[in-house]
Amino acid sequence: MAYADGSSPQPVKPYWQDIQVVAVNKEKPRSSFMSYADRETALTSRFEKSPYYSLLNGTWKFFFVDSYKDLPQNITDPSVNTSSWDDITVPGNWEVQGHGVAIYTNHGYEFKPKNPQPPLLPEANPVGVYRRDIEIPANWDNRDIYLHIGGAKSGLYVYLNGKEVGYSEDSKNPAEFLINKYLQPGKNVLTLKIFRWSTGSYLECQDFWRMSGIERDVFLWSQPKASIQDFRVVSTLDDTYTNGIFKLAVDLKNHTQETKNLNVGYELLDAKGNLMASEANDIWVSPASPQTASFEYDLKNVAPWSAEHPNLYKLLMTIKEDGKVIEVVPFNVGFRRFEMKQIDHKQRKTENLIRSYYSTDNR
Repeated sequence: MAYADGSSPQPVKPYWQDIQVVAVNKEKPRSSFMSYADRETALTSRFEKSPYYSLLNGTWKFFFVDSYKDLPQNITDPSVNTSSWDDITVPGNWEVQGHGVAIYTNHGYEFKPKNPQPPLLPEANPVGVYRRDIEIPANWDNRDIYLHIGGAKSGLYVYLNGKEVGYSEDSKNPAEFLINKYLQPGKNVLTLKIFRWSTGSYLECQDFWRMSGIERDVFLWSQPKASIQDFRVVSTLDDTYTNGIFKLAVDLKNHTQETKNLNVGYELLDAKGNLMASEANDIWVSPASPQTASFEYDLKNVAPWSAEHPNLYKLLMTIKEDGKVIEVVPFNVGFRRFEMKQIDHKQRKTENLIRSYYSTDNR
């Protein structure tokens, strides 16, 4: 095939070979949090206590090839029989479970130790395919459902019921995908296809063991369609180093078809559960226009955080609709202030004299 000017179209590269692609259909990075149904369970801060959390760790079926060219074309088809596949533990690197070889190097790339030529990758690029069945809890109806993969190295493709959901590199960070439109009633087939090396591997040259596969938790979780998207906390100290300065910004999303009036509130509790600050505001959130609710509060005689005294406060963010709690999100907050100051010469001279005194036999 040729264009009218005589040139030929450029072949489309797969994601793992394309330097322009680091993510496809992946959710934006966010703070680490879980959605809870009520205040009591949120106070535990234990993901497994939430009715909207389903851990997928454990034994998966696993198919491995030493080169992507040996991968069957229909490997992600849910009708493929996996009885001859191996079992593998998730999370866990596949090299320590009998597949491929772990490589240690402190510089250079394990696939090209000398004279690397980015973005070229070896033809003998191993691929591991993970598969398991999942079912969505009944009480997750009419909610946003996400697949969370805490870390997968290196080029990760996600499929549900044979349909491609998305792709991710950046293997040491979580990847999340909104999967509602790929789900079906009852059993669903989840398949993860992971290339040992991708163009992202050129950003991961460090002094460590080079291994592959799913390295952190895999789980499903869900939220109301109008809920918290993300949040940011500022918790520092004033110039007296005794009072706390607290600021909170809560980003709200709305994946419904109509504008929602949400009540957004927070509570800040000390280590004994005493209420130190709280506030709530109503905010209209349309599907096309996410909103941010902002709060500020100054705390007197705050218990500061330090390595020696790691004092923490418990933050609870609560979303209500029509007076009913639809989501509670907890977060730990510590008050600290980090700074660098210029010391004047007179003060520096005094400190040097003290240091000199204590470094001699005068001690």
